[in-house]
Amino acid sequence: MKRNLFAHLIVLLICFNLANSAERIVLTPTNWDDFVPKGKEVDAIYGDIVLRNYEIVAVIANPIEGRNANMTVRDSAGAVIDLTQRSTMSDQLSCFYPAAKAYPLREIEGAGYRSPLRSSQVTYKCRAAAAEKKPEVTVSYLLSDGQPYLHIETQYKNTYNEAIEVELLDSIRADKGFRFGIDENTSTFWAYDSWWKQAYGIFSASYPVHIVGDSAEKGRPLLTYASAKPEAAAKISLAPGKSFSLHRKLIPAAHQLEALSLARGIAGLDSHSCTVTVRDFSGPIYATYVSVYTKGEEYASGTTDAQGKIQFGLPAGDYRVRIRAVGRADFFRNMKVDGAKNLDVELPTPGYVNATINDGDGKSIPCKVEFKGRNETRDPYYGPDTYEFGVQNLRYSHNGRFRMPIAPGEYDVIISHGPEYDAVFTSIVVKQDEEYQLNAKLVRSVDTTGWISSDFHSHSTPSGDNTSSQKGRVLNLLAEHIEFAPCTEHNRISSYLSHMRELDVLHLMATCSGMEVTGQPLPVNHQNVFPLIQKSRTQDGGGPTTDLDPVAQIERIALWDNGSDKLIQENHPNLVQIFGDRDFDGKPDGGFHKMFGFMDVVEVHPPEMIFEGPKEKEAEWTNTMFRWMQLLNLGYRIPGVVNTDAHYNYHGSGWLRNYIRCSTDDPAKIDTMEIVDASERGNVVMTNGPFLEVTAANRAGAKLGIQPRLAYPGENLPAAGKQVTLHIRVQCPSWLDVNRVQIFANGRPVPELNLTRTSKPEMFSSETVRFDQSISVNTETDTHLIVAVAGEGLKLGAVYGKERGDKMPIAVANPIFVDVDGNGFQPNGDLLDASLPGK
Repeated sequence: MKRNLFAHLIVLLICFNLANSAERIVLTPTNWDDFVPKGKEVDAIYGDIVLRNYEIVAVIANPIEGRNANMTVRDSAGAVIDLTQRSTMSDQLSCFYPAAKAYPLREIEGAGYRSPLRSSQVTYKCRAAAAEKKPEVTVSYLLSDGQPYLHIETQYKNTYNEAIEVELLDSIRADKGFRFGIDENTSTFWAYDSWWKQAYGIFSASYPVHIVGDSAEKGRPLLTYASAKPEAAAKISLAPGKSFSLHRKLIPAAHQLEALSLARGIAGLDSHSCTVTVRDFSGPIYATYVSVYTKGEEYASGTTDAQGKIQFGLPAGDYRVRIRAVGRADFFRNMKVDGAKNLDVELPTPGYVNATINDGDGKSIPCKVEFKGRNETRDPYYGPDTYEFGVQNLRYSHNGRFRMPIAPGEYDVIISHGPEYDAVFTSIVVKQDEEYQLNAKLVRSVDTTGWISSDFHSHSTPSGDNTSSQKGRVLNLLAEHIEFAPCTEHNRISSYLSHMRELDVLHLMATCSGMEVTGQPLPVNHQNVFPLIQKSRTQDGGGPTTDLDPVAQIERIALWDNGSDKLIQENHPNLVQIFGDRDFDGKPDGGFHKMFGFMDVVEVHPPEMIFEGPKEKEAEWTNTMFRWMQLLNLGYRIPGVVNTDAHYNYHGSGWLRNYIRCSTDDPAKIDTMEIVDASERGNVVMTNGPFLEVTAANRAGAKLGIQPRLAYPGENLPAAGKQVTLHIRVQCPSWLDVNRVQIFANGRPVPELNLTRTSKPEMFSSETVRFDQSISVNTETDTHLIVAVAGEGLKLGAVYGKERGDKMPIAVANPIFVDVDGNGFQPNGDLLDASLPGK
């Protein structure tokens, strides 16, 4: 019995020591799930190095050439790219660059630092060789058992025969939502994103930390180390053969108050433990914003956890605490700290909105709900434009069900699900400590049978040029009723599937892996491509790299995945530059003309520019829609598309879309390659709301024995009798309208086919089907016909938010190519009264 008890004690002791030791591991497929941290900004891939203990986990980017965390966080080899506490994982770090990326760090061969290790202390080192009178630089990362920070040492060694100067610099990328500052008590740099609940601190016992110039105001803090604040980067002189080591500690924390508490402990300064607990009648309040003030200025802040608690340390003194919770007025309390302090705060119960949003059949439906305060009531604010379910005054729901706090008051509410559904506009009055039951039915009034809605161009934080949640992007797309959305992050093949599985919405939206290959020069060297084979957890997701030559880049894309069939979309182009004037000097130089041979579709937004004629300075004019029609007249049959290129989640997706002809109306049955093929054919109608259908018929040819047929946008129509019949049908939901239909023949608006509600009121309706007419069009020669429909003098309205809501409703169908003699369509070469450099 005693032996068994002793054995159990030994096992428990071993398990305790293992749980509390530090570890070093290289990420592989077998250990990924156990070691990679969690958070919106995680950029780890296979081959990166993880250091972790019971307190924190850090990822050091594999120190090899070409290791980029993302498109804008480049040359991250040997830098810290992920860092968070293990108890509250929310990695928001883009990168901490030791020595501010000035030295190319590489692995130290034969040092054994890639060997797995579990010990009381683990180390990882990498090195940059001396070059061009630069020192040899060795960066060491040290993590000990129980240590709540990552210790970083940078050693500079002069291997030359003369003295050299070395700048003492670091840089940190913590983007968008972060605030930055220096704590004067500990000379600690801090960075804090309160909404994503992550803070970082940088402390050095050797020298105070300083922010260089206005780098923090520009969002890219550059840090230096000196006894007194220098005007620029601090420098030291290294004599021949001498070395200098800079030590600092990189601290992850759940909030700013905790980061400064840890810094005080590291600095050996006294602090008293403080706990603030916030609740209301219903229980603890999560994510309450707690700010601590001293001498009238904010000292630091943080947010409560799921138990309504926030814990931190403060030096002795008198403080004022501000409590800010959603749906409630700010609450203030004085707090005297002269020992351990517990502050319990009970807030009044807010109002609540409990929503049940269904479709016309009474089934749950994704939706976007906007709350606008009326009279003295302010708009609610549920989170920044990087957020997920609550974004500023919006609530996205993937199933039409939510319950959320809201301040008592009067609100106008807009409930919508894209332009195929009538929106619900209503007003509500919310009372304190009461729940408002928000019930609504979203009726699908617009019939889009045979066509599916799509957005080929969206972004989120993996792109590197924004910090929006990718799950938030998916919620935005779902709420706007986008039925097909490829994932097109900058320079990384990625996927929406994990978020869609989590939300259980695979039946509501089709998707595939893709990317935007984003190179230089701008704007021509950006191409979206899908589908692509994703190689998860590898550099760039296994995608193609950029090239400074746009022709080489787009050809590389075409040949990727063994030349597989894919859609290549030229993004926001300057078509003049591509066609024949690469340097914009107005002189023909060939441009990047060979790119046209690889383009399947081209972005031509904004679509309303189709009504704009040529400007006086044509060479400087970049009306893409007009230039596209010039190219059509020259024989370049590249279908046009419009996309949102959304980067943030506040009304980001949905306000531009393409309708693609498709054999199914069920998103769960959409075949990606069918969408690719239909887009390549030009079976595309571009819109910001109105649903436009156009077909062309050559029924007159039946008299001559020609089989009658219909042609859809993008297709050829052999037409005998030099006359075709266009059938034009326009539908709108209840919240937008159109009043003009214009037919363009070979890029020119036909005056007699400018049909307006004023001039032809009998052709228009106020019902869902606003326009449903067959129009005869004379075609003496081969002619491509484009139909545009607009709401001139009208606005899209509040459903799309203020910025996009002020735009004119517009839809443009891709051209139908009328082949008069049946000998193949011949373009007419008309440049539409404007020059085109290179022609």
